[in-house]
Amino acid sequence: MPFAKRVVEPQFLCRYQVPNEEAVLFEDLVSVSHVALSRTLRQLSDLAKHACSIFQELESDLASTSLRVRGLQRKIGRLEQTCSELDPKQEAVREYSLSFTYSYFYSYLWSAPCWGCMHAHKLLSARRRNQGSARGDILRKL
Repeated sequence: MPFAKRVVEPQFLCRYQVPNEEAVLFEDLVSVSHVALSRTLRQLSDLAKHACSIFQELESDLASTSLRVRGLQRKIGRLEQTCSELDPKQEAVREYSLSFTYSYFYSYLWSAPCWGCMHAHKLLSARRRNQGSARGDILRKL
């Protein structure tokens, strides 16, 4: 929900504090209507000021958005030009082997390996290395 930046509420148009009880507030109905109309015009001018600030803010937002869109259009134009200049028959394309092997700790749904499993794997690989070096020693003696 967006935060309210401006709150515009109508004010009381014809409310007037009586300076003292003996003074006459308004002499006739014409003066009452003139006061109400002048206060209405004042509120309309305040509303116009708020509308002007809203439109200025909207204009600045649209101008910054327009600059960003122009930048993106330039980048897209450069990419289109670069792609049209490329000839797929002349460009070297790397060939990748589609066969691959899974590592020991690979699983389809990845989860962190437990420390016990990692330690057991480390011990197993150390044993294999030691067995390999023992075989190498035997072969050297022969």
